[in-house]
Amino acid sequence: MNPKFWERVIGMDCTKELLEALAAPFSSQEISWKVKSARIGRNGGYSLLVLPYIGSRTVMERLDQVCGALWQSNFDKITVQGKEAFQCRLSLKIDNEWITRTDGAEASDIESVKGGHSNALKRAGVQWGIGRYMYELPTFWVDLKDRGVHRVYGKFKVNGEQVSIAGYYDTPQLPEWALPAGEQPKKKGQQHRESQEQSQQNQGKTQQNQGQQKPSNQKKQDLSEEERHKNALKFVNQSIKFLEIPLEYIPGLLKRASGSTVPYEKANADELKKLYHVLMPVHRYIRECRKFGIGEMEILYYAQITLKVELPNIHALYFKMTNELCEQTLELLKSDYAKQAV
Repeated sequence: MNPKFWERVIGMDCTKELLEALAAPFSSQEISWKVKSARIGRNGGYSLLVLPYIGSRTVMERLDQVCGALWQSNFDKITVQGKEAFQCRLSLKIDNEWITRTDGAEASDIESVKGGHSNALKRAGVQWGIGRYMYELPTFWVDLKDRGVHRVYGKFKVNGEQVSIAGYYDTPQLPEWALPAGEQPKKKGQQHRESQEQSQQNQGKTQQNQGQQKPSNQKKQDLSEEERHKNALKFVNQSIKFLEIPLEYIPGLLKRASGSTVPYEKANADELKKLYHVLMPVHRYIRECRKFGIGEMEILYYAQITLKVELPNIHALYFKMTNELCEQTLELLKSDYAKQAV
């Protein structure tokens, strides 16, 4: 989505275009999934009812992309049928006037204030059309597998009995209308044209590069080193972005992980690999925790139990969280989550 959208529509009768931009489908990478229930499948194994959802951060990113700085949220603590709840007033500035839409949600069991604010913001976002299309999605039943993209661990009622279920499931395929234009399947005619154009481009490049190629063995070696560095840097950058690591932290992390003192972008593939092995368990732990909708305080709470050290923030997990400890911590979290679901 064009980040200059708001600049383009200021001063216009932009309400329709604004709402369409807010309501546009999310990328499949921005959508998370959670298991709602289970049943016996046709093959005798378990089938899982999975629900798609978006996080509050995704809602805020959509607001930033479409509205820039011209949006604000305010929260009020309220009581609904004797239960603590939060009301979100989500306001957008349109034609120099603040327009507000409101919705609310009960306080969550984990991090009641932060969780309540998050859920209220998501519901207020729906009032503006953000993610509203997800209410029209079909039901998604998937098979429980030994291996897959998403892990499930918990107790569910199956035929009236509580059953412990552990395993994996694959991401369901969203219908075409629920995908952004860039992810929609291409028509056969379009695929054929693009294939022809790509073939012509490749032929042109081949002719242009003739006579300039290195000996085959040297070329393979150079490409191998270049690709190794490119791939290693890609994975490190993904973790840095996901974990929101301050840039000033990275030189110290790289030096401690590999002994290198060069800027991390110029580190060789082996040095980057060592840095990635430090970041990867933390990346995985945070990613899995977010699937349960829990915040930083709860993330640190579970990690402190297994690591047996005090953790002031997420960045304190580096060089402490290993793959094995990550697995143990997630098992503890999922066990508690399963008990709450019963």
